[in-house]
Amino acid sequence: MVAVCGPTAAGKSDLADDLADHLSSGRDRRTPVVVVDSMQVYSGLEEISNQARRRQAELVSIVPITERWTVARHARAAQALISGSVDGAVLDAGTGMYLNAILLDVPMAPEVPGPIREEALRVASGLTNPRRASRALELEMAGASRRGSIWQGPLRYDTTLLYLRPERNHLDARIAARSARIVARGIEEARRIRSIREHGETVNPSVIEAVGVGELLALVDGELAPDEAQARISARTRRLARRQMRWFDKLARTLEPTASRVAVAQTPDELLRLHTMHDTMWG
Repeated sequence: MVAVCGPTAAGKSDLADDLADHLSSGRDRRTPVVVVDSMQVYSGLEEISNQARRRQAELVSIVPITERWTVARHARAAQALISGSVDGAVLDAGTGMYLNAILLDVPMAPEVPGPIREEALRVASGLTNPRRASRALELEMAGASRRGSIWQGPLRYDTTLLYLRPERNHLDARIAARSARIVARGIEEARRIRSIREHGETVNPSVIEAVGVGELLALVDGELAPDEAQARISARTRRLARRQMRWFDKLARTLEPTASRVAVAQTPDELLRLHTMHDTMWG
């Protein structure tokens, strides 16, 4: 198992594809790339969630935006793909909690019936972090046992972790360029989301809250100009990237004692070189 992780816009997808090609060299089978991203699972968000890549990947554009996707579902789907691959797999991971659930043997919360979930959302709607509060409340209402930590559990696989951690100014420049592409190419996806809602269907709240979706919906409604939408997407993406790096900083430290290899570098080329030379680096 080779897990490539890092913040959004860092260049993980190209690195994961290159690694999978390297591992597939001289074999009859292609090493699969399994995407670990909470938004790329949704069809209809191809531009907004940056799904384009040069190599076919798994767990991309597999559910409609009206469906609820969870960390437990993603972990089960990824683990099934991994166990079915003779030659291992390359993970392309941007969502830290999903990656933890795949790599570590940690307890997953059960599915909660829709009516209980809706009642928990209603009760938590006025709180500071309604999504987190409603999740805790719905588990309590469903009588689910208290879960352990997402950080505590043995590794499921012989794992190499490659953490792409770009220098901040370089990452911010890439985020700005990606934000411009989202505004230029994602407007039709926002219009389709608006149409779905107007026809009475409920779009997953996680999709509506995703970076880029709300801004493009406001652009469609004439509430934001294109440059304002782009600036807001850039700002939110920078904040997301900082949160991702804090998560992956901790994950690298957590896995260092038990993983086969943990490598951290600022560029994809450096990480690829470190991996192919079988080096280990932390710091």
